[in-house]
Amino acid sequence: MFKLQPWRAWFALLMNWVLITGAFAMAIRFNSWPVYLLAAALIARTQLALAVMMHEAAHWLLTPSRRVNDIVGQWFAAGPLCLSLATYRTGHLRHHVDPMVHDDPVAVIFNITDYPISRRRLLGRLLGDITGCTYVVGVWKTCCGAYSKLLATPKSRRLRWFEAVSFLALNLVMAVALAWHGELMLYLWLWILPSATLLPLLGRIRAIMEHAGFGPDADQSRNARTIVRPSLQTFFFGPHAIHYHIEHHLFVRVPFYRLREVHATLVARHALPAGNLYKGYGRVLMDVSHH
Repeated sequence: MFKLQPWRAWFALLMNWVLITGAFAMAIRFNSWPVYLLAAALIARTQLALAVMMHEAAHWLLTPSRRVNDIVGQWFAAGPLCLSLATYRTGHLRHHVDPMVHDDPVAVIFNITDYPISRRRLLGRLLGDITGCTYVVGVWKTCCGAYSKLLATPKSRRLRWFEAVSFLALNLVMAVALAWHGELMLYLWLWILPSATLLPLLGRIRAIMEHAGFGPDADQSRNARTIVRPSLQTFFFGPHAIHYHIEHHLFVRVPFYRLREVHATLVARHALPAGNLYKGYGRVLMDVSHH
């Protein structure tokens, strides 16, 4: 169960980029606002899927070679989103040591430390995401160093250059390919805009499902949640089996394509807290909010 099968990670990354390419092609072919909206939703979902693959890379679960793992994770998952795998890794591994403590980077950055909250306040946060306000505030805080202590990581000049090139590479390829077809503005409307609006919304709902409303607990099965089966909801909010989140916290060395097996085994052994198992995200949002 712990054995890596790199081809499965490569295939997942390939399918992500096939879906992104298909969404752009669909928008170019049909050239209508309903199709643009569908393409934007699919691309934002797949941006979240790339972030999940960055998460896999942060745990060194893409390939047995850590060097190859980091190159693939940075260039094909983190880089296109203008994210640093090395920086993400430092914060995320701290999260796994003791989730939901006061300085848990995941809890602080995704603002899930104060749940349950009122439904009006929850709606305000979701509206902040979809309008881009959350993104703008997040970028401003990052530039001002608000997260520097949570995500601080020493970087060599070579690594910084490597990351900078990865930020540009696939973004430049997309922009040039769209310009070649006379559709350069689709890079803005279908890649940049969804990453600043829909992606924060999807990411917030994912983060709420995973840990919101819980405090620190030595038993990490009790301060995380799992969506018990794949569905259209998990396609958008929990790609690459990240919705099996209790299982991931209990077995961090298990790659995403094995988590469903882990879930089945733990269910058979009655080893999962029933109150932390959900069928969908709507029930979670109701449980972490009040009138």
